[in-house]
Amino acid sequence: MLSANTGSHFRRIVVPEGSKLVIDDAPLNLTLTSLLVYGTLSMGSPTCRLRSAISITFAPAAGVATDQMMALRGMNGSTVDIHGELFSPTWTRLAQTATPGTSTVTLQQPVNWRPGQLVAVPTSLWKDECRNQNEVRQIANVSTDGRNITFTTPLQFMHYAGPEYQTEVVLLSRSILLQGSNETAANLTGGHLRIESKTGRIRGVLGYRMGQQFQMGSYPFHFHMAGEVPPDSYMTDNSVYASYWRAFTIHGTHALTVANNTAFHVAGSAFYTEDGIEERNRITGNFAGYVHPLGRVDTCAINGSLYSAPVIRSSATLLQPADWGAAGFHVSNAYNVIENNAASGGVSGFMLLNQPLPIGLNRDVLLEPFKRPPLSFRGNTAHSSGYQLSGGAAIYCGGDLRYDPADNGTLVYKIARTVFDPRQVINPRDPNNATQRVKFELRDSRIWLGGGSLLSYGDRLLVDGLASYDSTMGALVRGNPNELYNALLHINTPHGSWLTSNIPGDLGTNYRYGLQFYDNFYRHLLANVTIRDVVANTVQAAILSTVFSDQTKPAHTASMKNINLVNVPRSQVLSNAQVNTGAWRFYNLLDVDGSFTGTRRPTLVASYSATNSTGACDSTALVPCTSPFAWWMTDPDACTISTPNMDATANVISCDWHPWRTVARLGLKIPSYTLSLQQSNLLPSPVNNVNIYDAGVVTQFGLTGANRRAMVITRLEGVTGLTGRGGWYVHWRLGAPKTIQVWAETVPRGTSILYASRYPPGTTFNVTRNAQNNLVPDAQLLQASSLAGMLASDSGDYYYFDGRLLFFKVVDTWELPYPGREPARGVGAGAGLMVPGARTRLYLQVDASMPNCSTSPYPSQNGQDFSGQFCAMNGTVDDYLPPAITAPYNEWTIPYCADVAPHPSLCFFMGVAAADCTCAALQQQGNCPALGLGGAWLAATGDANLAANVAKTQGYCSVSCSRCTDGDERCNNIPVMPLSVSNNRTCAEMAPLGLCYRLAPLGYCLDTCGVCSGAGLPCVDLPASASFASALAATPFALASLAAPSTPALA
Repeated sequence: MLSANTGSHFRRIVVPEGSKLVIDDAPLNLTLTSLLVYGTLSMGSPTCRLRSAISITFAPAAGVATDQMMALRGMNGSTVDIHGELFSPTWTRLAQTATPGTSTVTLQQPVNWRPGQLVAVPTSLWKDECRNQNEVRQIANVSTDGRNITFTTPLQFMHYAGPEYQTEVVLLSRSILLQGSNETAANLTGGHLRIESKTGRIRGVLGYRMGQQFQMGSYPFHFHMAGEVPPDSYMTDNSVYASYWRAFTIHGTHALTVANNTAFHVAGSAFYTEDGIEERNRITGNFAGYVHPLGRVDTCAINGSLYSAPVIRSSATLLQPADWGAAGFHVSNAYNVIENNAASGGVSGFMLLNQPLPIGLNRDVLLEPFKRPPLSFRGNTAHSSGYQLSGGAAIYCGGDLRYDPADNGTLVYKIARTVFDPRQVINPRDPNNATQRVKFELRDSRIWLGGGSLLSYGDRLLVDGLASYDSTMGALVRGNPNELYNALLHINTPHGSWLTSNIPGDLGTNYRYGLQFYDNFYRHLLANVTIRDVVANTVQAAILSTVFSDQTKPAHTASMKNINLVNVPRSQVLSNAQVNTGAWRFYNLLDVDGSFTGTRRPTLVASYSATNSTGACDSTALVPCTSPFAWWMTDPDACTISTPNMDATANVISCDWHPWRTVARLGLKIPSYTLSLQQSNLLPSPVNNVNIYDAGVVTQFGLTGANRRAMVITRLEGVTGLTGRGGWYVHWRLGAPKTIQVWAETVPRGTSILYASRYPPGTTFNVTRNAQNNLVPDAQLLQASSLAGMLASDSGDYYYFDGRLLFFKVVDTWELPYPGREPARGVGAGAGLMVPGARTRLYLQVDASMPNCSTSPYPSQNGQDFSGQFCAMNGTVDDYLPPAITAPYNEWTIPYCADVAPHPSLCFFMGVAAADCTCAALQQQGNCPALGLGGAWLAATGDANLAANVAKTQGYCSVSCSRCTDGDERCNNIPVMPLSVSNNRTCAEMAPLGLCYRLAPLGYCLDTCGVCSGAGLPCVDLPASASFASALAATPFALASLAAPSTPALA
């Protein structure tokens, strides 16, 4: 037993297996080099916590092994119990702002802290590494109720506590002190505590000047390779102050409790899971603050961005390169409980690292950390971070850490747009069972002064309950898809405004935004989002468009509802600066309920200009640059350039949205002409407002001259636009392409695109559908004798050539399982939201044989000869533009339940004011019966095509009138089954042949095959006859590998 022996100094203490060292509850000051526990170390017990002041100082000594130097190690099989006095809570928050010069602060919770103890009050600035306003003070007095603390010296700086957010107050002192010696401070070397056993209980301990920055595995508090630990192993209510490296490390350990600890003034990430295999640990109620990145010359300076960050390599002075991006909480495997923690400072407060494989001692474990979803990430707060790289954030889900393949030993870290792929964990002890895709869920996070606030590029990201204050971006939620629900994005609070006015170089006034929808393959779902307090006449906006690129361009960008704008001037609602890029031309979002636009009806928002087509301004321009850009204009009577909530500076048009007239995207690829992203990077920038890789235009049918609705297309181009009868006429500047692939990248279920392009008379065609999968075979489109015949094919199996123009219908055949990215559908608050799916392997290829292939004008561009790709053609866009499609055809083959608001002109005809021409208002006024099938509103609809489509969703306003559930699709025989599957037979003809077992798993013939009724697939007995064999052979789709269902019913 060691007790009351002040000044004791030991080179090494060893507790042998079977032995116990007891340190009793009496003052003790012990200095040693190493304490190795093979048996039991008892400093208190789970039921007896020590109140006396006990200190152990770790000092160096010659002849001690490096891994034992200045260490307390609980070896494998040992039991370590260290239980200091309980001070509760270990941290709290200010109840009111503490002003400079004050000596007394008021707390949100009563505390049992004592005079003489040290307390940290973190910064209320954004950039704490640039201007340190973190303060440490000693307690002089604690009020009787425990809610007021008086310090021995007054505070120097202001520490904010308002209704939006409140600064933390953190107790540093504990009754038991483990500390490093002054002798090794210059070498950044202190003591370290390492538990290598399954039984370790550490409570009420302060680690001061602990950790060894240049010795791997030497951290202040550390569970090391302990494996699965029992519930009574934990690190709770401890404190780390002035650490040389880290604070609390979990390494090769599972199910450990790390709760109510504090870490302040820490080099490198504070709370740290080491190798990427650590799972099911409970990291709750902790605080990390004033966290310093390593490996940087200037820890304040911005160093790189998500697009051009430096590559950081491990070295003798930077053992873990991810410490370059040090965080309060570094999580290398998300499958842990991370709840109710707080972070102040760091490059990020929380870094959920996208780590492909384990590292370190566990690098051979067969597990992919980036596929692990959070077990729970809830109730965490972060502030004063996200400024040390451009686009940084207080909660950062991303980065990349792996071994350099050149030597397989050097760790390499970089900030990167890496993608999580979360999978369901069925058996956590079996790392190879994760197959089902799940969501990466972050809930109830609060962030202030956090740069980009919350940043992720991970797939299937769901952020629910986010509150963001005084950040440069309310959230950078990016993924495929991502969901943001129940969020408050408060751009300027009173404290933020005070910072911009009084602290130069901290939080600026400009370049502050609520949201930004990003890139060409990310899909965004938003619901119940409030954006408030955007300052007029600044570079601020509720939403910032992403329009800088002429290479990566959006498809359907976002679907949103219940967007609440509070104190946001019309001039600051949407920043969509007009630039001559495809990203600007394609920019769009769907305001499902009109809450963002103020229309209060389903509204498509997209780029628009009355005076600039964004095309070339030279004499060869196919569409003059002074022409309007109105590609997204659908029906002039249903579109407005005066969006209620926005100024004209937003450069958008707002149009009524219909489910059959929705956003789609085609990829246009001409071999050896169109470019890959890498190839386009080699081209010089545009000169004199002319992109040197402009390729032509796409325009809607039937509108010429000043009324033309056209858009420039380039050699690096898909085309994003609207489905339906408007049509897409593609006019290539060099003439008629000999071969072109039209990729159905996004054609929403049940819709179609009417495609047309010019060819010289006498051209013959071979048009094929290439699905590139074994579900639906490739097929040759048939030639229709008329345009009406082409339109009549719901499955798009026909093309038509009128001697000048080739027409065909681009349809997604929607076989199951869907080969590509399935539609993203909202859940919870986002129920009813949808962003369409995206194909990866479906295209129509047109091979054109042109007997009299002209080369005048010669098909060349930028000095390159493209006569092998094009036959030259003369004439303008208007010379070839197809007439508008007025004949009826089935525009919407697979209808579903949706709110379709009546056209404003119909409301006027029916005596309803324009302000009440919304589904919500019409429902409240009792108009639902008249809006439905057989009602007066459908009867009064003058457009027969519109009336037919509205009838498919059971009338106007079917969701608001509760006729059906938003997004529900009636089970039926979907009419898009291609001829290559049906061989021109109906479902009724195929079912008696026993083909339901092949058709139903693909999603076809569900009604005929008994799936809709629940009767199950029909059991058919057929004789083994030549006629049956012939009938079966006439169904040429290769599905032999599809096993028949074990039961004749499909769920």
